[in-house]
Order: sequence, then C-alpha cells, then structure tokens
Amino acid sequence: MIRNRIKRRAKAGEKLLGAWVFTGSPAACEIYALAGYDIVLIDSEHTPIDVKDVLECVRAVEAGGGDAMVRVPGHDSSHFKRLLDAGIHSFMVPMVDTVDQAHAIVRSCLYPPRGRRGFAATAARSGLYGFHEDYAAVAHEETFLALQVESVEAARDAHAIASIDGVDCLFIGPNDLAGSMNKLGQLTDPALLSVIDDTVAAVTKAGKVTGIIPLPTRDASDCAARGFGIVIGECDVPTLKAGAMADLARHRKAFPGRR
Repeated sequence: MIRNRIKRRAKAGEKLLGAWVFTGSPAACEIYALAGYDIVLIDSEHTPIDVKDVLECVRAVEAGGGDAMVRVPGHDSSHFKRLLDAGIHSFMVPMVDTVDQAHAIVRSCLYPPRGRRGFAATAARSGLYGFHEDYAAVAHEETFLALQVESVEAARDAHAIASIDGVDCLFIGPNDLAGSMNKLGQLTDPALLSVIDDTVAAVTKAGKVTGIIPLPTRDASDCAARGFGIVIGECDVPTLKAGAMADLARHRKAFPGRR
C-alpha cells in the first residue's frame, strides 16, 4: 500500500531531478509536482516550518502526483519519529560527519530488530491509521535516507558511511563542505571539486546513490553526467526573487517605487 518511488527509481539507476521548497508553501509544492519534478524537497532545517506545515506540503506534493522528501533539522530521533509517523518516508539528513552518526540515524528510522523506532502504526498516518496492517513488516523497505556530506570528515569516510545498510544516498552539500575547508563561497575552487569527485567515486564503489545541488561550473545535466543520481537545483525563493527583480527592472522607469 506504500510504494516509495524515490527509493525504487534511485536504486534502479534512474536520474532524478528535484526542486527545493523553502517557503513552506503547499501551492509551490503542488506546482513543482504538477510540473513534473521527480522530487519535491521540503526544507525544515533552514526554515521555521514545523511538522504540521511539512505534512501540508507533502499532501500537496502527493495531490500533484509527485514524490516528497523532507530535510530534517538535525539528528534527534524525535525528528524522524514524528515525520515517519506523519507518513513521510524519504529524508535528507544534514551534517552527517561520522559512521557512528549514520548508524544512529538509521536506527532511529527502523523498527526493531533493525532499529529503535517507536511503534504507533495502528493509529498514525504512516500505517494509514491502521488500514495498512503489514506496515511495520515493510516499513524498512519503503524508507529512503539521504545523508549529507558537508565536511571533510564526512568526505573522508564517505565509503564507510555509504556502505551502511539502510543508507540509500549520500548527498553532498558543497557550500558547507567548502566552509569546512575554509573556502566558504568558493564553489569553483579546484580543491573542493576534487573532494566532490573523490566522494562520488567512493559512494559509487559502495553501490549507493550520490546527490548534489548544481555548482557554478556544473549544471544539473553536467552533474548527472558525472555520476550523480539525484540533483536538486530549482528553488522557490530564488526563483521568486529573480522574477520580481526582472519585473521591477523592466518597469522601474515608469514606476519609480518606494523612496
């Protein structure tokens, strides 16, 4: 009754293109889904949206025929428990630096004996409020975990982290990775690009999927050609800003604006 298309498509080797939602707008989520993006990623790390807001966004994605992923605020097991029970099955997890952290995240997301996720499937949306009687037996097969490589430590241990059973994807966060190299904002730096390429090779060797955002010299298509299975570039906030600034630039002479 629950089929995680993101997980199945990524494992099958399909290239998935996503859009990022920072506004917490269900309408934006539905539009991206209707437009045909493979993934609509709802960000709750760098935004004030809470679980109720996230669920409204996920429902909007589903209404548009799309597949949602949620970036959680951190590693606390309560983040995963609440969102999993809300019926969300694909996650991006920021700042995963070590093998121990990765193991803890996986345990938080899986029922015993695979992990230590608390059970409420007979009442929660995850188990379709009890209508999905076999949910607990198959939940691990439907959970997709993309752990973020955002430090030199994580990049160094990428193969070991990716090799963990239950980790489906390592998603590189180039801005924070550059920051950990004392190169924040230097997204064209050869040393950063070299670390990114080495990470892709390590994750691929482990048989897992890699993800990234586009870079100034590497657009989404180029990233796909370099072996990335998931690329998430389009984002509601900069798109809205760019449209507004372009409209103002066209008409500013006729409309002087605020003073």
